[in-house]
Amino acid sequence: MDLQTTKSMLKERLAEKTQHLEKITKSLRAQHSASFSEQAIERESDEVKEQLEGSISNEILLIKSALDRIGAGTYEYCSNCGNEIASARLEALPYTSLCIDCADG
Repeated sequence: MDLQTTKSMLKERLAEKTQHLEKITKSLRAQHSASFSEQAIERESDEVKEQLEGSISNEILLIKSALDRIGAGTYEYCSNCGNEIASARLEALPYTSLCIDCADG
C-alpha cells in the first residue's frame, strides 16, 4: 500500500466532505418559507440534512484521525490490538482504525 497515494486521497476526500458539510450547514441556516405547508416540507428536509450533517461530520473526524495515524506511522496497525490491518480492508475503508477481528468483536 502506497501511503502517499492514500494520504493524497484522504486529503482530497476531506476537502470534498468539508465543502459538502459547509453547503448543508448553510442550507440549514437559511430562512424558511412564510407558507406553513411549505415550512412543514422544509422542516422534514432539515431533519434529513441534520442526519447527513452528523454523518459527514463523523466521516471528517475519521479521515482526520487516519491522516494523523499516517503522520505518526501507525496507520496500518489496529488501534485496539496493534496487529496489522489487512491492506484490502484499508483500501475498502481507508479511514478505519481497526482490524477486521476487532471491528467484528
